[in-house]
Amino acid sequence: MESKVLEEQQLENYFTRTLRNHFWVGGKSGQLKIQKFRVGVAGLGGMGSNIAEIFCRLGVGAIRATDPDTIERTNINRQVIAFEDTVGVKKADAAYNELKRIAKDVNFEISTEGIQAHNVEKFVEGLDVVINEIDVFHIDKQILLIEAARKLGIPVYTTIVVGVGIHLYKYDPKGNYSARDFLDVIVKNKDVETLVDRLGQPLPSYLQGPRLDEFTHELKQGNVPIFGASTFLGQSLLAIRVLHDFGFINIQTNVPPTPSLPKFLVLDPLTFQFEIAEVDK
Repeated sequence: MESKVLEEQQLENYFTRTLRNHFWVGGKSGQLKIQKFRVGVAGLGGMGSNIAEIFCRLGVGAIRATDPDTIERTNINRQVIAFEDTVGVKKADAAYNELKRIAKDVNFEISTEGIQAHNVEKFVEGLDVVINEIDVFHIDKQILLIEAARKLGIPVYTTIVVGVGIHLYKYDPKGNYSARDFLDVIVKNKDVETLVDRLGQPLPSYLQGPRLDEFTHELKQGNVPIFGASTFLGQSLLAIRVLHDFGFINIQTNVPPTPSLPKFLVLDPLTFQFEIAEVDK
């Protein structure tokens, strides 16, 4: 997958569209590096659709995305593709239409297939980074995606909402910690309690005791409680960390890279919590 080669007028429009970035990315030359960046987004729900949009707005030149699901009315509280007139529309189709409204100079490859065993290798091929935002109830497909990216040496980032905060995970293809090390326990146990225990820790103080029991009950009903604003927090954190890790944010000082699993970032605006946590082995 390659970014489009922009003609003179397209390039002028591109630089105007991304002008407010230039101070932070090293001017036009730095912005052109972002234009050549190739991003894959698996899952176009509350986090994935928002992440695809922010990368598009930041000037990424090639975006591949996939999701088999359909927009529901409950998605409107957080998904940039969800409106009353897109309820019932495939998320991938709605995302494509929304992204094309932002920029026509981007190479978009948008599919309604979702991640499957027969297409996962093709999905990750040719990408610089993979964003895993597949539904938490489909951990087996998450593992498929992350392992395929690992084989090709492609880092994978994912954010999930915990409470009203965010956990940000980075899978380093050169590291010793794999997707199965982190997620296999959920696949093997197949219960909501294990899912919450593995992905929720460290739980914020306001999501413990009886409140946690209520939260778990909602999950068992298939009604995932998500505070809409939290997904925007997640998209921003992920986009900034990805662009920093790849050297696109030019701040001329030493900033640590995003920690890789088994370490991960925790951000919670209610508890003023911003820390590096570690998966409990």
